[in-house]
Amino acid sequence: MKRSKYLQAVSNVFAQNRLLKFAMLCLGFASIASTLGSLKALNSQKIVLVPPNVNSQMWVSGNKASDEYLKEFARYIAALAFSYHPGTVRKQFSELLAMYTPGEFENAQKVFYSLANKIEEARVASTFYVNEISNWENRTIEVKGYKTTFFPDKTSEEIQTSYFIAYVINDGKFQITSIMDKEAETKKEALNAKK
Repeated sequence: MKRSKYLQAVSNVFAQNRLLKFAMLCLGFASIASTLGSLKALNSQKIVLVPPNVNSQMWVSGNKASDEYLKEFARYIAALAFSYHPGTVRKQFSELLAMYTPGEFENAQKVFYSLANKIEEARVASTFYVNEISNWENRTIEVKGYKTTFFPDKTSEEIQTSYFIAYVINDGKFQITSIMDKEAETKKEALNAKK
């Protein structure tokens, strides 16, 4: 074999190697771009929900949701948390606790089961009629309405009250972080301001 033919064959092999490396690099970049595009499409995908009792469209996309979706959840949470009877309170609170974030579940469980014990012992019932739902910043919903509490040996008492429902949406799932009485929240802010 002549030296020139050998050098030409070796240079051809090196050229092919460079071409193959370039092709592999292009495939790698295309794969990364495809993966990033898929993730972006997955997070921007919208699911349109139209349950039978809802007349408007609701959507959830990643960590965002439509106002209609949030209002329906606020009504559902208000019905579970604020309208109860001694015979149904524990089941309702269990259903409500399933909606809490894992980090807040244990604290909420203590609070709601303690409240359920008190309601069952005192045989107190309550109804809450939602009057207005407003979406606040910082992922908080304010639910205003009329609460009527029924005592076994006393007349019922009706008050107008408001509750704050703090929430997060993780991958399209609505989760509660806290439920707070507006009066209690106002007192807490006043105490913090004094400190």
